[in-house]
Amino acid sequence: MEIVCFDMEGTLTPEIWEQVAHNTGIEDFNKTTRDIPSYSELMDYRLKVMSKNGLKLSDIHKASSQLDLLPGAEDFLLAVRENFQVVILSDTFHEIAKPLMKKMGFPLLLCHNFEVKDDKVISYKLRHEQAKKQAIQGFQSMGYRCLAAGDSYNDIQMFDVAEKGFFINAPEKISSQYPEIQSFDNYLDLENAFKENSLFVK
Repeated sequence: MEIVCFDMEGTLTPEIWEQVAHNTGIEDFNKTTRDIPSYSELMDYRLKVMSKNGLKLSDIHKASSQLDLLPGAEDFLLAVRENFQVVILSDTFHEIAKPLMKKMGFPLLLCHNFEVKDDKVISYKLRHEQAKKQAIQGFQSMGYRCLAAGDSYNDIQMFDVAEKGFFINAPEKISSQYPEIQSFDNYLDLENAFKENSLFVK
């Protein structure tokens, strides 16, 4: 059996925090792991901006609820599920991801949690500094082959341990730094790459 492990934001959905930036007019929320590769540093930065501007968890949840999947992502996921198990390995947070999970048909999501009090995000709890890598290694220890796809620096940890990893929708400034990783800008080519690298799909 094979599992396809997907990043979420930028890969299958828009960036939640960019929608927060749009809603609030606060440009600082446009920064992602494409800009600040360390996720801990990025989240520390976001929480400072939230505190400074009085933003609540409900503001972030509202932004998530306003988003749709990227064009073609829904049909793509359905097609991939015909041949593979699907897992979302994301650096998002359970408290804000549910609206998007519903639009994806509630696949298994492994991500992080906020610490919240009275609608204020006090802190966050990362599962592991390299949770995506750890998850794939866990699946492999149970005998699963894993393929992976993502769009940013924090997905390299998946590619390092997966049987095969691919960029999808990655900015050229990132994909060009890793020419050994195949990079796609459409879901059909990525689906075909999964099939070509499968031991079971004929």
